[in-house]
Amino acid sequence: MTNMIDYLVWRGDFTLEQTPWCAIDALIAASLSYLNFHGMDNAAGWTLSEAKRIDLLQKDPGSPTFPNRERMFEVMADCARFSECRMHHFIALTDPEREMQFSAMCLDLPDGTMAVAFRGTDNTLVGWKEDFNMAYQPVVPAQEAAAYYLKRAAEINDRPLRLVGHSKGGNLSVYAATCAAEAVQNRIQEIYSFDGPGLCREMAENPGYAKIREKIRSYIPQTSIIGMLMEYYRPYTVVRSSASGISQHDPMTWEVYGPRFVELEKVDQSAMVICETLHEMLENSPPEERGIFVETLFRYLESTKATRMSEVTREKLKSLVAIMGNRKGISPETRRVFNRLVAQTVALGFGNVVEMVRNRREPETGAQTVPEAAPEAAQEAPEEPENDSKA
Repeated sequence: MTNMIDYLVWRGDFTLEQTPWCAIDALIAASLSYLNFHGMDNAAGWTLSEAKRIDLLQKDPGSPTFPNRERMFEVMADCARFSECRMHHFIALTDPEREMQFSAMCLDLPDGTMAVAFRGTDNTLVGWKEDFNMAYQPVVPAQEAAAYYLKRAAEINDRPLRLVGHSKGGNLSVYAATCAAEAVQNRIQEIYSFDGPGLCREMAENPGYAKIREKIRSYIPQTSIIGMLMEYYRPYTVVRSSASGISQHDPMTWEVYGPRFVELEKVDQSAMVICETLHEMLENSPPEERGIFVETLFRYLESTKATRMSEVTREKLKSLVAIMGNRKGISPETRRVFNRLVAQTVALGFGNVVEMVRNRREPETGAQTVPEAAPEAAQEAPEEPENDSKA
């Protein structure tokens, strides 16, 4: 299996002037936003090569995804394609009081454009709580922050803009572009959402969204869950992942062949079942009930004393089950709503499975996909564009 790090190793000595920016470059920029850097000078910033040389990268040993991202950064800092890209105006905010987790950065690219990268959900319970809040709140604080950040970023220079984000970062990219002034929208070349949840229906019907809709490039893995929530983006491209289930959300598992993702014709059946079940649950329950469900769920999680999702270990899950069985601290009405929505979701999921088997429905197809590459093709040397000289 080859991923974006392999792409950097193979493709890294080609500058953006020699071979144009592509979707894998966008995913790399989106993944870079997950990293934190010491002493970032927001005015001048640092090139990636400088950041590596003076060791600005903050270590995060508690994150299971950090080692791969650290490796990605090191390869970026050493290769001609990204080493002279300048990072600036990095910001990272986590506010438990406002239930907000937001981070973003700007990246000046050698081709004269500026990428604005929005970080997705991090490992904190606060970040995950804000994601769940999207199920019943029309706007969450990170979305407001993203719209303001893009406004200020656009004032830095007059470069054409590329917006990128993975997971919640994809949602923030689209939301910020939707809310942007027309002059800023006109400067946006592309908006990349990598398995990012869609907007709420009200925002999807916003005139601002209609102006930028054609610029959205949406990519999801074959068993996407997060990327098909709410009013998700069509058309989308399905990418083959080497992982299974929710682990496909990790972009390091997305397979790459040469300068392209390995694309599939459609999502798989389990993704359809999950997608339809969640959509039906949201449609069948009013916002106030969804709010009760989210607040109760995270009240249970916080009662385990975990502050990061990685701390919700098997032992803490056992504690969580015990806590959920304890009636103390939860009103009977709240418990009834919570249990009813859980039971409703399970019933809807079972019904969707039965219906799919009965009707033998085919999984949904994304409109901008190509047939899956033959397994043996991954072992062949990638083909180079005609203007490239590397074998």
